[in-house]
Amino acid sequence: MRKNNCRNHESGMALILALLALLLISAVGLGMIYMSTTEASINTNYKDTQLAFFAMRGGLEEMRDRMRSNSVSPVAIPAAMPGAPNSILYIVNSSGANDPILPATFGNQYFDDEFCHESFVGSTVAYVASGIPCTAVGAPPAGSLAPFVASASPFTNTASSLKYKWVRITLKQNGTFPNALVDSTQPVASQVCWNSASAQEVVASALGYPDCTTAQNAGLMVAPSYLVTALAITPQGSRRVGQYESAALNITPPPGALALDGPAAVFNPAPSSSNYFANGNNSGAAAYNGPGGPAACPVTTPASTPAISTGDQQGVKNLVGPSPPNPPGSIPTNRQGNYTGTGPAPSVVNQGPTGTNALSGTWSSPSQLDALVNSLANVADVAYSCGIGTPCSPSGAVGTNANPQITYVSGDFNYGDASGAGVLVVTGTLSFTGNASFNGLVLVIGQGIVAESGGGNGGFNGTVFVAKTQSATSPYAELATLGSPLYSWNGGGNSDIQYNSCWAHIGNSLHYSVIAMREEMY
Repeated sequence: MRKNNCRNHESGMALILALLALLLISAVGLGMIYMSTTEASINTNYKDTQLAFFAMRGGLEEMRDRMRSNSVSPVAIPAAMPGAPNSILYIVNSSGANDPILPATFGNQYFDDEFCHESFVGSTVAYVASGIPCTAVGAPPAGSLAPFVASASPFTNTASSLKYKWVRITLKQNGTFPNALVDSTQPVASQVCWNSASAQEVVASALGYPDCTTAQNAGLMVAPSYLVTALAITPQGSRRVGQYESAALNITPPPGALALDGPAAVFNPAPSSSNYFANGNNSGAAAYNGPGGPAACPVTTPASTPAISTGDQQGVKNLVGPSPPNPPGSIPTNRQGNYTGTGPAPSVVNQGPTGTNALSGTWSSPSQLDALVNSLANVADVAYSCGIGTPCSPSGAVGTNANPQITYVSGDFNYGDASGAGVLVVTGTLSFTGNASFNGLVLVIGQGIVAESGGGNGGFNGTVFVAKTQSATSPYAELATLGSPLYSWNGGGNSDIQYNSCWAHIGNSLHYSVIAMREEMY
């Protein structure tokens, strides 16, 4: 009986243990399900925030692309500070008729609640510190709004559109961000410019000019800085606001159809054709056949420049050659009568300040010129990696009149009889035939050698600039001062160099670089 009683006391233990094990397994299973659900939610939320982030970036990039003069769908970027008419431009990207995008209307789900956190003297909108929501009085002023521009992105105005809702562009003032003045010694209302040569922002008033455009027209390598702001919101509610500071890579061409910078420019051999010429008289908008046609000519001045600019008087002597009289019936040495432009013929002018042996400003220093070349390399549409002594040739068009481009060549470039348009940068020797043609700005900076061979009827419209900034031997170190540029012309025919301000300035609106990028947190 005792034995049986012991067994009776143990009866049901297996069931209890089984239930406990089942409970434990169930708890583990439920925990795993919960963890899986949580992780799936986290992944979903992360994916949605990333969708918003890249949509926001898509909006910023659309505006930056449409700022270009040769964009498929260019926009009229503001020319004045907020407060003036058409000084605030929005591109809007709706997902359909039931998705009105009204960034300047308080209460709209896409209200621009970043604008009041930017300070613009004259806009009538009071600055609000970060972290404090904008109210109706912080809305962008109606009198400053340009007509909204529809997005050109795929599937816009449909449910499949990118999830960015609007992107805004304005000019930048010194005091736009009161806690981060560009120059604390200058008025907050002064316009902010971008210096392409030094890769720095600078305030227009510090340069002695009322705005960046005036400074640019005076010959400084500056361009207006713009603020580009975008809002993206997904259907699930993820929200991202981002901002670019963007500016064009501005290059104010040196004076002259042909500029040979540095001391004692070498012109050997000289052209053997009486038809060859260099003309510094501006052919102007009438001869401009680039994007937008004559009406879109970026710059129409000056009316005349030297046919050839040099860095010193010895360079003038080398280019002009022996003075007349010449033997009866002969062609004047170095085609003296074919160089027309500023001053009497031959228009070969020493543009170097006394004792400098170089052109003035940005064009006087190897370090500044090489920095300009590096800036162009960073934004080039097409880049070639060649060697010094091992030239390469174009693999396709070097830009066209309708679609000019920035072409960068590291090393020697055998341009041959190609044609192109835009900006051509060569760090080694630029070689071409008399049939070669190019519309735009040609910069041969580095080895500073140009070599033409063979007759032809090509020509260069714009400006050709040549400077020796680097040693001729490996590793081609940067020189302390400019060396003598070499220009040789072994051909005949009708090939020529014609100054044209429109083409010389074409590079100024081909690309808008991102100076700075930030995401606004709310």
